[in-house]
Amino acid sequence: MEDRATKQHKVTLTDREMLDVSGIINVEKFTDENVILETEQGMLDIRGEKMHMKQLNLDGGLIIVEGHIKSLTYSEGTSSKEKGKGFLRNIFK
Repeated sequence: MEDRATKQHKVTLTDREMLDVSGIINVEKFTDENVILETEQGMLDIRGEKMHMKQLNLDGGLIIVEGHIKSLTYSEGTSSKEKGKGFLRNIFK
């Protein structure tokens, strides 16, 4: 398995309507106004309106979000995955 430090993380925002993020590890939260992702470079908080997932591939570390994107903010905080409360984990319980 690849070391975390060698994996690439990329964010592409097109016309504030389509967000393509690679290098994701986990989806912590997803609503139509807020998405929180654990990425190779820290936690990514995405704010917007009418957001929805167009594509999700956790094995490939990719997510595509459509909607009106208002802000992208990184933080170095601890993920809820480490606390055992990941968004997808709760869905598939």
